[in-house]
This record gives sequence, structure tokens and C-alpha cells, in this order.
Amino acid sequence: MPFPRSPWLFPLTLCLLVIAPAAAQTGFAPSVSVQRERVQLTVNADGTYRESAEQSVRIRTAKGVEDYGSQEISYIASQEEILSVDAWTVTPQGTRIPVMPEAIRDRADDNSGGVAELSDTRVRVIVFPRVSVGSVITYQATSRVHTTPYPGEFTRTFLFSSSLPYEDWELRVVMPASRTLHIEQRGVQGGLEKTVDGWSHYTFRYRRESAEPSMRGAAGPLHRGDYLLLSTMADPLALGRAARHFFEPQVEVTDEIRRLALSLTANATSDRDRVRALYHWVTQNIRYVSVALGAGRLVPRSASTVLDTRYGDCKDHVVLLESLLLAVGIPSSPALISSGSDHRLPSIGAHYPIDHVITYVPSLDLYLDATDPFAPFGTLPWSDLDKPVILTRLDRQGRTPPMRAQEHTSRTQVRMTITPQGSIRGSAYTRKTGYLENRSRRSRFEDSSRAMDDVVRSQLFRFNEAGTGTLRYADPSDITQPYEIRSEFTLEPLVNIPGRGAMTVPVGLAPGDIAYLGFLQPEPISERPTMCASRSIEERYVLTFPPNLTIDSVPPGTRYRQGGIVFESRYTQAGRTVTVDRRLSVQRPSRICGLQESRDWHAFYRVIQRELRSQIVYR
Repeated sequence: MPFPRSPWLFPLTLCLLVIAPAAAQTGFAPSVSVQRERVQLTVNADGTYRESAEQSVRIRTAKGVEDYGSQEISYIASQEEILSVDAWTVTPQGTRIPVMPEAIRDRADDNSGGVAELSDTRVRVIVFPRVSVGSVITYQATSRVHTTPYPGEFTRTFLFSSSLPYEDWELRVVMPASRTLHIEQRGVQGGLEKTVDGWSHYTFRYRRESAEPSMRGAAGPLHRGDYLLLSTMADPLALGRAARHFFEPQVEVTDEIRRLALSLTANATSDRDRVRALYHWVTQNIRYVSVALGAGRLVPRSASTVLDTRYGDCKDHVVLLESLLLAVGIPSSPALISSGSDHRLPSIGAHYPIDHVITYVPSLDLYLDATDPFAPFGTLPWSDLDKPVILTRLDRQGRTPPMRAQEHTSRTQVRMTITPQGSIRGSAYTRKTGYLENRSRRSRFEDSSRAMDDVVRSQLFRFNEAGTGTLRYADPSDITQPYEIRSEFTLEPLVNIPGRGAMTVPVGLAPGDIAYLGFLQPEPISERPTMCASRSIEERYVLTFPPNLTIDSVPPGTRYRQGGIVFESRYTQAGRTVTVDRRLSVQRPSRICGLQESRDWHAFYRVIQRELRSQIVYR
């Protein structure tokens, strides 16, 4: 596991891929602790700086040996250089063993997560010798940042992982008194200490003995963690103005761009139709490739270059879409946003948590993410919803639409006929909207390279069912068409027939959105902020029993309403047919949930488990 030069240093990059945190574990024991860390930053008036760092990590478990026995110091080759690295291991017996020069090597970084990437990020790999539980591994490094991502400005981010104890951490910053350092901090002590001979001296310290496991769906560090943000830019709008200079020169209405825009909108009768046509073309014709070469981390390529190459990352998509819109007289603005789990911006002009950019059309009050090929026009992926943005061209902040349950829906109808031998023949139809549609389209697209039998088996296995079947759906990447999934399937017997017995409602080859909630045990009730979602789900199951069975009873159904969660189930019998209707609506006040929402969900989880255990009794 790489441990950056400074704790959880946030790279200054747009279009950054975010990896979800691991689920919490019982019996948690931190694998390492930060025994001691000293960082010294000497910042110049133009924002460039020299860094000296020493870090000692105490290995506490066998997993720590595996994860931290080698360390990686990442750096951007075109903007900074590693001047020196020295490292050693101190064994539990106190013997100091130096790291040999051949065990400190450079290599290209691979942080693309499987996505095509052009990057000049490098890592200095340190392989420590004789690491065991109780060892302390240490490295000293000096580096120089000679080119700042935001010209003339300095910004750094320190995020402290809640799953690591920090025994002794200290940062010292020295910079010209003529530059104001803006600070936002939580859990970190310190600030400006003195100004001497035209230089301001800052000292920050951090300690935490406790540690806790990572939590599934945890909100971002700005909501729950300890952090230190530094910037010479006073507020988010100052950062937006700096970013505006990256985007505006790359927007261009060339003859080719104008011809393309006019041809794509020839049949459009309104601005909304024009925006829709251009958005669809960009999402379906410009392939996503991460471009993180030098200034290209923040600066897009020109619109004509993106059009010519037919690939680009988020900022390239934004520039091309803005140019096409401008060609038909529709202004738009880049919207800087976080694609991670932070749903607020800091008060200062720190780059964190911004790692993405989308498009805002003021005349329609409409946000678009052209990098997501599975987001139909007028919708946004989960990662963009209900978040603050910096509108660079408009010099103001905005916010993407909140989550409304009625806009994120799943509607499913399943028909199943139980044979006299107990097997089940069935069919299903599903229609999804909003982020549920976005996720389903992506899943079906990713499954396109798998054999249908394999996809069906994995779908059925989720609910301990087995059988065969087929799924039918249109091209998931064709976001111009409504999204529907149809299936036909045969399930192996779930109960013994004939004879007296009882059965719960099978899911079959259907999404099983409600059933899934009963299988996904929630995290323990906690005050820690978590991500949450609003959605509306309706499911109807029609089960026809064979003539050799008599239905004795069906469940009475359930009604539940608490904390924005509304659930209802109804069982209706007509002869040998039982119809089961389940409806769930979850409307959260925001994307960030706290203690009360955690309690509400636990209460509902018990209700949905009872519902899913309800049985139809037959003989």
C-alpha cells in the first residue's frame, strides 16, 4: 500500500478515478501507526517550494508487513524532482539496517484503474529489508516543486486516515510574508507562529492514539476526518478564476466545429433539443482517456485537438462540448466538482476535493457530464449529484440537483409459473431511471464480454437461486433510447413439491432491488457521516401454482413509514395465483446521512428482513 510523502496527499488532478473504501472489519487492529513524521516546506513567492520530509512507520501486524514493507513516493516528473532519498529499517531488536541503493528505484505510476491514461506521474519505490511485526521503517526525502499547477499559487492538502494512529506528526511552513497563507483545519493544531525578516513561519502538529476501521459508504474527509488545507488562494472563487484561464483559451469555434454543430442540430426546434443533440454526440463519440501530463492535469487540450483525436478526459469533453454549444449560440461554463464522497467545498481556495469537471448550461439551468456514456440527457451519475460546484466562467458557485426519489426509479414485473415438479418458469421486465439506470447500463455494458450463461448464473446466485435464462436489452450505451431489460428464465426447485410446505417469494432473473436490501447488512449504528441515496422502487411478482397444490395462506403484508422511508407490501390471492406488490420510497434530506438516518435504516432493515422471510403456505 503506497504511503505518500505526506499523509494522504491529494494530487492536483482533474478527472481523478476514485476507489471506494474497504468495508469495515470486526476485531479491527491498525496494521501500522505513524510513529514520527516531520515535513518542512520552504515556499517561494511564486508558489514553488522545496520539501524535506522524514517519516517513521511502526509495523503492528503481519498485514502491515505485507502492505508497508515497500513504500512509494509519488511525484510529477514535469513539475517536481526528487533530490534525495535515504531509508532504513530498525528491527524489533533495535538493529538499524540501511536500504541499499538498488532497492530504491523509479517506475511509472499505474493509477488508472484500468482506464487508458497518458501520465507523467512517477513513483520512487523503496523496498525495506527485514521487515517484521515490531519493526520501524523510516525514510528521509527531499524534493523540489519547480512548476506549480496554478501559476503563482501554492496549495497543499493533508488528509489523515482515521484507520491509522499518528503518534507524532509535525509540519513547518516558511514563506514570504508578502503572501497570505489561507488555512482550513480540523483536528490539527497550530498556525502562524512568527514573522521574521520578511518570512512567515507556520507550525502544525497532529496526534491521535485511536484508530477505527474504514466504513462502507463513509462520507468524505471534509465531513468526518481530520485534515489540513493550505492555499494562497483566499476562497473557492479565487481558485475558479485561476482555473478559468486554463479553459477559456482552449474553447474555439473552428469551421469544422461550427459545421458539425450545425449539422447535429439541424432538426432541433429548441435550445434544449440542440443541447441534447450535441451532448449525445460528445458522449458517444469522444472516448475517455485520462490525460495527466504536466499542466495537462488541469489544462485541457484545445477543442479542435479533442475533435481530431476523438478522445480526451473530463476537461477535454467539457471544452469540446462548450465549443459546440457556442457554435449554435448557447453559452456554457465548466463546473469544477468532486467526484468523490465530499459534498462540500472548503472555505479557502484549496484544490481538494475537486477532481472532476462537468458542464453547466445557464439558460437551461442544466448540468451535464459528457464523460459518462451511460448518463441519459438531463441526468447525472451518482458521483455528481447534490454537490457544490465552482462555475469558472460565471465566477460563482452552484450546486448540482438534489436527489429526489421520484427521479431515481426501478419498476419491475415478474411472472412465474411453478410446475408440478417444483421448477419455476418465468419472465421479467424492468424499467429504470436516474442513477439506477446509469448503474444498470454500465453493468450490462461490462457484462457484454461475458457469456450469457455466466451472467445469468451470477445474477441468480445473489439470492441463492440456480437455473438458466436469457437477458434481452438494447445497447446500454445508446442513451437516446429508454432503458428496459427483459428476461426469461427457469429456476431449479426451491421447495419440495408435492407435499405440505411454505415458500418465500423468489426473485428469478430480475434486479431484486428490494430483496438485495435484506441481504446487505448495514454498518453498525454510528454518528459517523455516511453517503446515502434517495430512490423509488416498485416490484410486482405474480406466482401461479400448479393444480396439484392448494394455497392455505398468504402473508398479511407490511406497512412502514419512518424517517423518509416508506415501504408497503401486499399479497393478493385469486385461485392458484398469488400477486405480491412491494413499494419502497426513500427520500433523504441530503446525500450525507448522520446518526438519526443510521437508526432509521437499522429499524427498516429489521422490517425488510421480516418481509423477505414471509412465506406462502401450501399443501
